[in-house]
Amino acid sequence: MFKHSLFPQLFLILILTLSIHTSFCQEMKPVELQFIPDLPSLNPRDAIFKQYSQDVENAYKAAARQDMYPMFIYAYTTSESDTVISVASRCNIPKETVALLNNLSSASEPVSGKTLYLPVNAGLFIPETPKTVLAQIVKKRLLTENFAFEQYQWYSINGENFCFIPNERLTPTENYFFLDSGMKSPLPEGILTSPYGMRISPISGTEKFHSGIDLAAPEGTAVYACLGGTVLVAATDATYGNYIILQHANGLQSVYAHLSGYAEGMKEAGTFVTAGDVIGYVGTTGASTGPHLHFEIRTGNGTTDPESLLP
Repeated sequence: MFKHSLFPQLFLILILTLSIHTSFCQEMKPVELQFIPDLPSLNPRDAIFKQYSQDVENAYKAAARQDMYPMFIYAYTTSESDTVISVASRCNIPKETVALLNNLSSASEPVSGKTLYLPVNAGLFIPETPKTVLAQIVKKRLLTENFAFEQYQWYSINGENFCFIPNERLTPTENYFFLDSGMKSPLPEGILTSPYGMRISPISGTEKFHSGIDLAAPEGTAVYACLGGTVLVAATDATYGNYIILQHANGLQSVYAHLSGYAEGMKEAGTFVTAGDVIGYVGTTGASTGPHLHFEIRTGNGTTDPESLLP
């Protein structure tokens, strides 16, 4: 049995077991990870962090030999100044390893005061049931590539199952999505004709709440994704006409309405986009008095003023 040189009473020795599974989710046998040691700090002089760093070094050496180091996971409660990038850097573990295990979708997602799980092995933790846009994108890509999930070990952490793929990394496109945190204008040359808030509706003539902003532009002008994400829905109704809703990190959604048409591939739910991708074209479909884009930002608590978020 492998033994730690420090604090043996704190560590549960978890030996990777190789097993053959006959289906993606139904017959996997996750190894349950428990008794996760706490890291008081990420100070190199801290004894437990020294042990963590030694485990990470040993795991990289094992990977170089095409071997698998035991799966140890430590817990660390972040400070006010911590980010997922800074924590991963100080731990010498890829940012995507930390992000996927902790259900983080972007580098800008706040982590202050949260408890992060820090594995010693580099790779991707693919959740059985993705909770973030990043996890959805990565899992969809691997499924498209017919990745053999059943050949890898599954782990259960706090009741959530993950397939661990050693040494796997984000693709350049996925990495761009993870690092891209700045919101871009969906219609850079558009003219604001109706702000967010109460207004007299140009359709009914009565005072109503306007849940987004209207940006006027010639019909056919390209409309861009304001952030990276996935297509949640692309449909048509009497009010919004042709519209697209994109799902972003942190529960954020963006809405693009009255489109004359969709860019290629944008009518398929789950399609991945990066900020600045063309998703559709300005139109006057639905309840509209002329060519314009109705643009909304939705959060878990309703809508918010897009102007406050745009550059």
